[in-house]
Amino acid sequence: MSLASAFTLSRLVTDLTYDLSRASEVPDEIAVQCAISRGKLMVLLESPNVETVPGKYVFAQVETLIRHRLEIEGLPVEAEHLGATGEPIPIKVYLKQPSMTKPTAVHRFNWLVKDISEPILLDDVAFEDEGFEPLLSRQPEVAPARLFEDNSGNDEVTGDLSEDEFLSGEGGFLSGETLQLGEDLPGIEEIQSDGEPSIDELLNLDGLYEHEPEAMVDGGTSVDGGTSVDDGASVATADAELEDDFEDDNPRISPGLVVAGVGVAAMFGVLGYGLSRPCALGACDRIQQAQSLGDAALIALKDQPTPQTVIDMSDQLNTAVDTLKPIPPWSPHWSEAESLLAGYQGEANLLNAVAAAQENAYQAAKDSQNPPHPIARWEGIASRWRDTITQLEEIPVGSPIYNAFVTPKLQEYRNNLATIEGRISAEQKAEENLNQAQLTGALAKDQAEIANTLSAWKTALDSWDKSVKQLKQIPSGTMAHGEAGKLLAKYEADLAEVRTRYQKEQAADQFYNEAVGHATTAREYESEEQWTLAMLSWRDAITQIKGVPAGTSRYADGQTLLKNYEPALSQAQENLRLAIRFDKAKDDFSSVCKPTFCQFGMKGGTVQLKLVKNYDALADLSITDPNNRVSSVPASDQMIVEINALLQEVINIGKRTQLPIELYGADDGFIARFSPELEGYVKSVVVNQDP
Repeated sequence: MSLASAFTLSRLVTDLTYDLSRASEVPDEIAVQCAISRGKLMVLLESPNVETVPGKYVFAQVETLIRHRLEIEGLPVEAEHLGATGEPIPIKVYLKQPSMTKPTAVHRFNWLVKDISEPILLDDVAFEDEGFEPLLSRQPEVAPARLFEDNSGNDEVTGDLSEDEFLSGEGGFLSGETLQLGEDLPGIEEIQSDGEPSIDELLNLDGLYEHEPEAMVDGGTSVDGGTSVDDGASVATADAELEDDFEDDNPRISPGLVVAGVGVAAMFGVLGYGLSRPCALGACDRIQQAQSLGDAALIALKDQPTPQTVIDMSDQLNTAVDTLKPIPPWSPHWSEAESLLAGYQGEANLLNAVAAAQENAYQAAKDSQNPPHPIARWEGIASRWRDTITQLEEIPVGSPIYNAFVTPKLQEYRNNLATIEGRISAEQKAEENLNQAQLTGALAKDQAEIANTLSAWKTALDSWDKSVKQLKQIPSGTMAHGEAGKLLAKYEADLAEVRTRYQKEQAADQFYNEAVGHATTAREYESEEQWTLAMLSWRDAITQIKGVPAGTSRYADGQTLLKNYEPALSQAQENLRLAIRFDKAKDDFSSVCKPTFCQFGMKGGTVQLKLVKNYDALADLSITDPNNRVSSVPASDQMIVEINALLQEVINIGKRTQLPIELYGADDGFIARFSPELEGYVKSVVVNQDP
């Protein structure tokens, strides 16, 4: 006897798709399709990367899953007619690529319909029904080869879907949605479809919250087909009918008879209601149905159930409970029903709690999709995971589902919570880095606007560089990363502009400092009368100062130095020319001075002659205008002749060489200066000022 069930091909497709998505050896994307045709169940597995699918493993998984589902649920409603013959039902599994018309591999096995109406003993008691033997403990049954033969000639008569139509997708068969494991949150399943499905569609919560106790329907008919009587309405109707009857035959009826009639009617009404309740008399199929459903659900929950199995078995236990509840206390089967009801109700309550936790987990996983999200949303998701964990932690440790399902799910959900908390921390740090980068960028902008020295530009450059680095440290996958990306392009442009200006200022500073260094060297050479080296140094100083870029902070100072360096170069060049002339006239000065008259040399571009004592006073007197002489100098005629000859020879040499010649006394006092321009002596002192 098959069990009443809402098990359909659509449910089988969904279950197979979900279970395959949980197997780590199976590729993420694998679509399942089912159809019934010519006395067999056909299952099509499609994968875009069929060459990477482990065929033997997948076929073994699918056979195990199908057998498990059929042994628990029975045949899908679309295939119930296949079990009428009592012969094994052939099942054919195909594996192919969507773009191909032919499968790459085919797997065949069969399933024999079993009578699962007999009670099933649990725990240490052996199974009485062979249909519930563990799959791995027995050899698969092999259907006769004739059952797998396709007779295309019958298609026109039966209208069945041919194998080619099934494989090509032309038959309107049932297909499952592709389930992909989530990549962003470990342990969270991402469920994808074309639209925005409901929770029931995605988690297959078919009727999870639709179990209602059997109730009376209009007309007093219960859901199990019995008839009930509304006590008040029935009594009132009976009274009215009795009164009408007695008025026709006997206008005077004893009130006692009326009361008695009413009592009899009420008694029969109550009796009829009691007898109409389920299992009030005779055998009670409800107990067997409920026991089959409940025990099968408890067995399925012991073997590492999937979330979908938990939901399905919750539905099945609730059905068992609803099947037992209508059995009234006056039924001879009431005690047995109450005993079963107590056990099933407790397990159903636990599964309902687990299902509620699963729904909460689903919503948390759904809310986590398509990150990034604001911190407030991540905190809400974390709160959902905490609530889900709390719900599962309330499941008793001794529950049949605790070790097989609750324990691994608690670990998975705690890992998910840790992942979400990591997201929150990452978002907080990213937001902090974004704010700090913006503050640093604003500071860098202000520093660049007022910078007027190399060090000030270096400070602005360092601030921009720090701001850009802070933006680059913001990890992808955060809300702040998008904003950081927008700012990064602008900040990098500002950084490049400030870096260019800093490099320009750096070059200007280097040119300026080198110019000052060359000028210092030039003055040192001048002090040593090395006019060639002095001239070259002044040239280098001018070249460097002209290299200071316009618009830099050193440009104005460089122009000021240039006004001093150019005259200094000219003076050095002139002194070099004079030094060259002096070298050529050294023999002439040696001839004039002789050791007894004077000593000569060159200083500051001027030839200096130092006269010996007595000759210096006599020379001063000779050069002085007679009208301005205040005293005479004792001297011999020989001295006078010699000093006049010396003074005249100095004039001759000066005119010939165009050298300025200064006369000094024995005490280094200035006497007079021969000026080539004036071609004579002047008594004024010319003071040379170095640049």
